[in-house]
Amino acid sequence: MLAACAACAEPGPGPLVSAPSAPVAPVAAEPRPSAAPPGEGAPAACSQSWTLADMSGGPGRVVVVCGSDVRRASLDPALMARAIDPALGPARERVCACASRMPAPEYVDLVVTSTPDDGRASVEASEPDEELDPALAPAFVACVGKLATTFPRAHAQACDGADKATFVYPLHVELNR
Repeated sequence: MLAACAACAEPGPGPLVSAPSAPVAPVAAEPRPSAAPPGEGAPAACSQSWTLADMSGGPGRVVVVCGSDVRRASLDPALMARAIDPALGPARERVCACASRMPAPEYVDLVVTSTPDDGRASVEASEPDEELDPALAPAFVACVGKLATTFPRAHAQACDGADKATFVYPLHVELNR
């Protein structure tokens, strides 16, 4: 099962997420199949489509950040998908590759951060919750790490003034087999 959730934090300096990460290598956005046949023992999430339209809550879960202002904004869902979807395919590949190589915790939380005006998005695994198995979760989060993608630039027109909009999309991925 694949579900998405969102949370707003106090605006201010600093990263939205911190997690161990491997060096970030840009991944060019390219069309990807929406679902692959699950391997034996693979989490069900690996056989599901990872696009914004297919996620629970979809575009309604995207948070728009303008400078230090965090808000929900009614934006074109197609623009949100163009800014978020290029990161979801590589994220799915990374999570599923890690799940095929090592024992996976019950779930992993990811944060997709996209700046449409720059044509860049990143995905980072969040620090594991205390409720997850401490023998599995930290290694899995480290395996997923952080990745970056690029896509054609698009002006979001979501922020007043000179601020560029940043879309933040928290994603909760169930890994129960």
